[in-house]
Amino acid sequence: MNAASTPMLTSRLGFGCGRLKGGGDKATSLRLVHAALDQGIRYFDTAPPYGLGASESVLGEALRGRQEDVIVATKAGLARPASPGLKQTARAIVKPLARWVPGLRQAVLKGMAMRAPTGNFAFEFIARSFETSLQQLQRDRVDCLLLHEAQPHDPLTPLQALLDRYVASGQLGSYGSSTGEPVSELVRFGTVLQYRCPAPGADDTTVAPCDVLHGALRFIAPAIGSALERSPQLKAQLASLLPAGTDPATATGSLALAYTLARFESRVLLSTNQPQRLTTTLEQVRHITASPEWRPAIATLHAALERVAAP
Repeated sequence: MNAASTPMLTSRLGFGCGRLKGGGDKATSLRLVHAALDQGIRYFDTAPPYGLGASESVLGEALRGRQEDVIVATKAGLARPASPGLKQTARAIVKPLARWVPGLRQAVLKGMAMRAPTGNFAFEFIARSFETSLQQLQRDRVDCLLLHEAQPHDPLTPLQALLDRYVASGQLGSYGSSTGEPVSELVRFGTVLQYRCPAPGADDTTVAPCDVLHGALRFIAPAIGSALERSPQLKAQLASLLPAGTDPATATGSLALAYTLARFESRVLLSTNQPQRLTTTLEQVRHITASPEWRPAIATLHAALERVAAP
């Protein structure tokens, strides 16, 4: 079964480029994008700060020379790292040491969080960010621009004229807003909204087809793993959706994506830093969604997850 046989995945799954990095990780990052393309992914979501500031340029290089018609979304509002090369070197040093020094990784992450840039939604900053993104991506047009982690006090109204001008010039397809949090924390702007997948049992589960959801692997997969441990019957039912011999406990990410695709009609992002894991996950999702029992089994899974989520 090849990627071309499942147009739903091509139209609804996207690759989150937060883990595309330069330096010593660049070759793997390029393979990630190419693996996504080979599996039928045509939507790529990036941002200036992603990958320690290298994500946009790596994505642009990976797409150069490829013939696929892709959709590229990026963001504006958070600054690029001031010294991406230095941070990349520091990361390469800290990563192996973190195995042997208890608490080192947490301390570094805490320090980075304390130094994380605050949002800047000034007219000039957004204009400069967008122009730089076009250069980094090696494109004369971006399909979607999202205001990144805007807060209620940020003055966004003046930006509409700027972004409408980009749309009129053909440099931009559409615009909206995004957050790493649930939709309740999103400052709505424009026509495209990106936010965390609603959890089972969440009060606000109204998701529009033009919305973009992320976090299925991070937030939904663990809940599915717990449900499998509690119910051998559910585990057997979900195993029937997977390639023969696949243990559902090892495919919770694929099941989470299939669950989200069945539950909502929106686009769904996935992200990983391992090309082989990306390929395996997408092959499993394709196998699950091709089964006539996909939606009935997901309905059973959803009921099990809601029972656990209920107070």
